[in-house]
Amino acid sequence: MCPKCKGKGYYYDITFDASGNPVLATGTIKLQQEMLKIINDVRGNNKYFERWGSTIHDIVGSKMTNMPAAKCEMAVRFALEYLKLLQTIEDEEYKNMTKDEILLDVESVKTTQFDRGYNLHIAIKNQSDELLDQSIYL
Repeated sequence: MCPKCKGKGYYYDITFDASGNPVLATGTIKLQQEMLKIINDVRGNNKYFERWGSTIHDIVGSKMTNMPAAKCEMAVRFALEYLKLLQTIEDEEYKNMTKDEILLDVESVKTTQFDRGYNLHIAIKNQSDELLDQSIYL
């Protein structure tokens, strides 16, 4: 029995393969995971990167009038621009990322407001010039 996962095959957010090595996200999947993580993390909760996260978390459970669609879109753009900066710095220093893992540009952020939440549709481009779409319901 694995002491890390106790036979479950995962340990917190880490999954292990049959040989006991961690399964890593790579390519466009890694970029999309990083995009979702920075948008959904509370800004300021990472002690190593104080600007990591977004203020989008503040609208969850709050009145719809507290954060209009334009402010929601700006929060997403600020978070993704910071992700782009961190990726650029990491790639210059360590050369450990591929072009499909690095954010090149935020193509669009569209917010649709419903009676009880928002739908964010985000389109980004990576350095391989691939367009990636993601929808988030808040």
